[in-house]
Amino acid sequence: MNVRLSYRDAHGARVDAKAVEADQDEPPLRPPLETVRLNLELPDRTVAVRCVRPVDRGAGGLAEGYRRLDGEILAGLRLARLCDGRPYPRTVTRLVGYEADTAAPFALLEPLRGVEVETLAGTLPTEQRRRFQVRLLRAVRLLGAAGISHRGLGPDTVRWDGDDVQITDFSQAALIGAPRTVVGAMPWQAPEQRPETPPGWVRGEVGPNDDLWAAGRLIFYVVTGEDLDDTAKLDARPELAALLAGVIERPERRPDAQTLLRRLGEADPPPRPLAADPAFARGRAEFFAQRRRKHPGTAPDPESPPPPPAPAARPAPPRPRRDRSWLLWAGVAAMVVLAVYLVLGR
Repeated sequence: MNVRLSYRDAHGARVDAKAVEADQDEPPLRPPLETVRLNLELPDRTVAVRCVRPVDRGAGGLAEGYRRLDGEILAGLRLARLCDGRPYPRTVTRLVGYEADTAAPFALLEPLRGVEVETLAGTLPTEQRRRFQVRLLRAVRLLGAAGISHRGLGPDTVRWDGDDVQITDFSQAALIGAPRTVVGAMPWQAPEQRPETPPGWVRGEVGPNDDLWAAGRLIFYVVTGEDLDDTAKLDARPELAALLAGVIERPERRPDAQTLLRRLGEADPPPRPLAADPAFARGRAEFFAQRRRKHPGTAPDPESPPPPPAPAARPAPPRPRRDRSWLLWAGVAAMVVLAVYLVLGR
């Protein structure tokens, strides 16, 4: 493969580059997405990227592939906005570029680092355990600040290179506040994301603590090699019991990532959350409008415009004030009559 690619970078700038398929094999993605390693030849440097694109196979076919590609692009754009020109954090996969307005959309992501933590369960060196926990929780905190939830954290989507984590596969990411859907795989799938929620749990809306269920279980799994399927297992691990207290709870009762970081003695301030951006909302609406034109049925229906605000209630006209001056004059007259009576009575 040796082609010219035209795409937008994470800040919206148009880029044209020669793309050469690399010899290096890329870990396969589960359909309906596939990935290939490319070298982008830019004017000043060559950049290695993973090109992710939908394929018409696997559950849901192309429609599901487009939806998952949208998740990758959405998460990458929001994280780029959060960084606002500052260095992109290594704890999450960086979006290099994307092209959505084409018959064959794609996303360009930075290469994978390290290994899936599934291969390290129960064997991570003691001196790396605390660093892994801190880095993972900082990454989850970063996602919350960007207003997104990963919804698919697990041993195959979190990697470790001995120094830092790398959260990958944002294909299931959703905006905080969006309706929750069934997503993820057991045992990392939080109860509010399962096909049948347990008694007392509600589906509700995606919240800032949704990823803490999987992150807490993942911390326990990497340290012990066991699944935290029973909170009684924490009794033999007091340091993990103190750290993960409340994590295996309903979303509204879970501690947030910042609280867990404080338990680890990491009290650095969280990133400043993203402010509402009307331009981003307009761009996203246009993105889906183009997708519907090119691939009917693969993009969500346009959101209904919010109802017009109810007209403000008109204040009631002021009640006319009664003239009560006659009371004063009546009192004066009564005093005069009383004085005359007293004088004549003498």
